[in-house]
Amino acid sequence: MEFDRIPRITKYLSVIMFFAWIGRSTVWNFLPVFFENNISSVFLVGVLTSVPAVATIILDIPTGNLVQRSGEKLVIFMGFIAAFFPPILFYTGLVPLFFLDKFLEGIGKAFIWNGGWSLTLKSSDSDVESETISVFLLGINLSIFIGPIIGGLLLSEYGFNLLFGLWAGTWLISIFMYYLYIGTERGDESLREALQDLERRKTYLDHWQHLKENWVNLRQIFSITFLYSIIFSFYWLAIPLMLEEMNANYVEMGLIFGVAALPKIFQVMFGDMADKIGELKTIRILSILLIPTLFAMSLTESLVVTGALFFTARLFSEGISPAIHSKFDAAIPDDVEGEMTGFNELAKHSGQAIGPVFAGTIASIWSLNASFVAASGVVGVMLVISLIDF
Repeated sequence: MEFDRIPRITKYLSVIMFFAWIGRSTVWNFLPVFFENNISSVFLVGVLTSVPAVATIILDIPTGNLVQRSGEKLVIFMGFIAAFFPPILFYTGLVPLFFLDKFLEGIGKAFIWNGGWSLTLKSSDSDVESETISVFLLGINLSIFIGPIIGGLLLSEYGFNLLFGLWAGTWLISIFMYYLYIGTERGDESLREALQDLERRKTYLDHWQHLKENWVNLRQIFSITFLYSIIFSFYWLAIPLMLEEMNANYVEMGLIFGVAALPKIFQVMFGDMADKIGELKTIRILSILLIPTLFAMSLTESLVVTGALFFTARLFSEGISPAIHSKFDAAIPDDVEGEMTGFNELAKHSGQAIGPVFAGTIASIWSLNASFVAASGVVGVMLVISLIDF
């Protein structure tokens, strides 16, 4: 890996994201269990888990416009501020506030990821884009590996409230780090001017026109992004509830969540693989490997085997992500990258909104095991689309 060619701002973002996500990661994987303790319906738990993605669906296109006009740095900072409030609202334990909480999480997510992807890709040279994306994700990926292991140990002794406090504290540190090392430099327009543009119908007509002009190049990767995101968010609900069904304790859950997140750290290697053999070929190979792995998860009743299969499934899933983003960037011109990032995030978050509801619905009608069979079918459709010559 040519680490010296990775933009400095990407390295800063990676460190900041680590501090933002480490506290969050101690508790986030356990939230479906927390919700189920307060809401008896698995279906409603799936709906609640999908709320952030629904919020991002509403905001992705306006946020893409905001990034294009007012600049990535300011938009990311606004996202950090919005995402500071969820752990505080969770601490109250009031169920109606959970929905507001998850909606705020979605607002923060839309601003941080739309701005983050655009800033990272714009800063990178074309021949190291996949590796740059992997470095951008490295801080988050490390926190997602370490966080659940710490969280499982603390949760078994002290309960959820301590972890909500830890989440708020580390997120506050990340806000100060972002302000000091990245800043809130504006783009061509002030925030006020950019927000006024969001109200103008012509702004959205221009976006749709740009989308139509680039649609032939984007339709395949948008379809793959949508289907991949269903699988990505399917794990959020299905895995915690399956582990709880197997009577796993919080320490065991935390170890499984943490070890299963370990493949995220190796996204750098998968990014290098995509740069060398091609994005679509990488997606095809890993999809072929993921299908039987998900199907096998529907058959096991062993906690150890479930953990091993989940690790394997995450390995193949995480390897697909850098290839998808690199393929998207290669398909669009730089002058509309901010706008098209909004549409790409819309495709991603549409899939993420469906994933938990998809898992919750199948689990409510049939079983959690059946949901893994259905998930393997979704990957099969993604594979077919990657093979079609668009």
